[in-house]
Amino acid sequence: MSPETAGNPPDKQPANLLGRRDFLAGMAVLGGSAALAAAAKTPELLMPKDAAANPDIATTAPAIVDNGKVGKITNIKSEMKEYKDPRTGARILQLTSNGSNNVHPYFTTDGFIGDDAKHAIFISDRSGSYQWYMLEIPTGKLIQLTAGRNCDTNSCAVARNGKLFYWDRPVLRYLNLNTFEDRELTRAPDGFDIGIPHCTADGHYVTYSYCQLSPVSTARNVIYSTMMEQYYQHPRSVAMRIDTAAAIGGATAMACWGEVMQFSHTLIHPTQPNIILFVHEGGHLVVKQRMWTVDVDQKIARVAKPLLIQQPGDSCVHEFFTREGEVGVQYTIIKEDGSMEEFNAFMRVDGTWMRQYRYPDRRPGHFQSNSDNSLCIGDCAYFNPKDDDGNQYLGLMTHNNGIVNIKRLAWHGTSWKTQESHPHPVFSPDDRWVMYNSDSEGKYNVYLADVQSV
Repeated sequence: MSPETAGNPPDKQPANLLGRRDFLAGMAVLGGSAALAAAAKTPELLMPKDAAANPDIATTAPAIVDNGKVGKITNIKSEMKEYKDPRTGARILQLTSNGSNNVHPYFTTDGFIGDDAKHAIFISDRSGSYQWYMLEIPTGKLIQLTAGRNCDTNSCAVARNGKLFYWDRPVLRYLNLNTFEDRELTRAPDGFDIGIPHCTADGHYVTYSYCQLSPVSTARNVIYSTMMEQYYQHPRSVAMRIDTAAAIGGATAMACWGEVMQFSHTLIHPTQPNIILFVHEGGHLVVKQRMWTVDVDQKIARVAKPLLIQQPGDSCVHEFFTREGEVGVQYTIIKEDGSMEEFNAFMRVDGTWMRQYRYPDRRPGHFQSNSDNSLCIGDCAYFNPKDDDGNQYLGLMTHNNGIVNIKRLAWHGTSWKTQESHPHPVFSPDDRWVMYNSDSEGKYNVYLADVQSV
């Protein structure tokens, strides 16, 4: 199978990408900067037909961060590789391989624009600094989306209808890919670190958190080495929400909840923007209750409520919102003798109707579900307690009779040394492909594995 056949056939264009083919064709003829300048004069070229009825879409000419870089097109088809995984037989499409570092968005967000797998979003340092890009997979056209001074790897939120929220520290920016409007939403206060943003399915609302910065003494060249020290420092944290449509006329940031505790994984319900989920960070040795929710529609004496109340020895990590609005999480019960039972768990945001499925052995590092929760993907695939190679494979998971059933999809061979090397696998919108990262070639690269090929 060639890159041209990835995703839907060319004649099945998603409605929310109206105008992009013309836009790409225009840039191919004129060059990136010239095309953007032309687009600024004729913004209707980039506008969906229903733009006038959509308050999220600006009706003015695009505000470009840097005309010299944003919109630049290169063709990277020569660095894209297709091959058959010799270990699993899976069809693999390697999207990047030119010696730069490339990282797809964090596993809690979409990684594609549209309803298929044709337009992938990732960050790359190929220009000399990390910037966000969109790759049109069938053609190999790579479009530079940002020209930020300090863009974060992993740290963006993607709405499939063409909206990208990203940090250019300390500014949270909103990029509308239908118009190339790029504007500031808010700034993190001085002295605070920023969390990964997350948005509703339509991109109307975005949430994030910020956490007080303090000097640490336990930092070493190991991931998470300062986590426990930061927990005991009891930093102040605040979870925020922004109405992006209203923000066109001014700042509309809302402080949803705050306390003396380190926050992370701040998420917003895909269709109920009043529900914010956040977690207490620090690791299972010290955190008594990880997951919490807050309803911003609560007008009087707002409170945060624990989700999936933990007992001593319990641990949960890597929570995410499914596309149907449930919370997925990995759950571990640590027994007195040190043995563990590990589960995939799913529940409503009010904590009811929980379903849990036990792993035959260790859980993967991260997991995600497809559109109807019939299939999950994880970045490890352990078959038994002696399966030490399981951390080198992506695992497809189904759930039956309280058990997680695992099949290996692809070998990723990553080092696990950094966040950027974590595979963080996610399904494409059409459930056909899994996008993941690996540093098996020394640099961070982005890959697709065909779910139907195994």
